[in-house]
Amino acid sequence: MDKRIMLTKYRETIKDVKVITSSIVITILVAWLFYRSFLGLIIYPVVLFCTLYYFYESNNEKKREKVLIEFREMLKIICSELRSGHSLENAVMILDKEIIGLYGEKAYILSGIKIMQKELSLKKPVEQAISDFASYYQYEEIINFAYTISYAKRLGGNYIKNIQNTAEKIEERLEVKQQINTKLTEKQLEMKIMGVMPLGILIYIGLTAYEFIEPLYHNVIGIIVMSVSLVLYVACLYVAKKIVTIEY
Repeated sequence: MDKRIMLTKYRETIKDVKVITSSIVITILVAWLFYRSFLGLIIYPVVLFCTLYYFYESNNEKKREKVLIEFREMLKIICSELRSGHSLENAVMILDKEIIGLYGEKAYILSGIKIMQKELSLKKPVEQAISDFASYYQYEEIINFAYTISYAKRLGGNYIKNIQNTAEKIEERLEVKQQINTKLTEKQLEMKIMGVMPLGILIYIGLTAYEFIEPLYHNVIGIIVMSVSLVLYVACLYVAKKIVTIEY
C-alpha cells in the first residue's frame, strides 16, 4: 500500500475514541503494574503507537472482508448486465445504485465505484477505469480481476465467464476463511485469557502480598527487570496474535 494512503488511514484510526481511551487506560495500568510510579506514564507514546497499530490492523481486516463481500456482489451485478446484452461500460455505470440498494450509502466499495464512473464519464477506457479501481483498494482479488478484464478486452475474451470465475474464487476464499475462523475461535479465546493472566497474577500479588514484589519497584535493577518483562510480554502477545490470525 502507498505510504501516503497508509498515513491517511492511520490518521483516520487515531480519531477513533476507542484508540485514545484504550491507550490511556493501558498506559495507566502499565505504569501502576510495572513501575508503581507516575513516571511510568512517559511510555504513553509507545502505548499509543501499539494501540493505533492494533486497531488499524483489526479495522483493516474487517474492512477487507466487507470490501470483498461487496465486490463479489458487484461482479454478480456486472455479470447479470452482460448477460442482458449491456456493455461493460453500461454495467459499471449502474453499479452505484445497485450497491446502494444492497448495502446503503456507507458501502465500502461505493467510493471506488464512483471513481470508475467518473473516469468513464471522461471517456477513459473501461479497462483503465477498472485498473484504477483495483489500485484504489490494493487487494489481490480485485487486482487479478482488473488484469482479467484488461486481457479479455485486448484478446476479445469471454467477459461473463471470466467474471463468474473471479466471483467464484472470491466466494471460495471467504467461505474457507470463515470455516477456519470458526475453528480458531476457541484458540483465540484461549489466547486472550492467557494474555490477561500475567497481568491478573501481578494485580493479585500486588494487592495481597505486595512485599514479595516490592524489591522490583523504585530502584534501577527493578526498573530494568520490569521493563524487560514488559517488552517480552508484548512480544509474546504479538506472536500469539500472529499465530491465530489468518492472512489471505
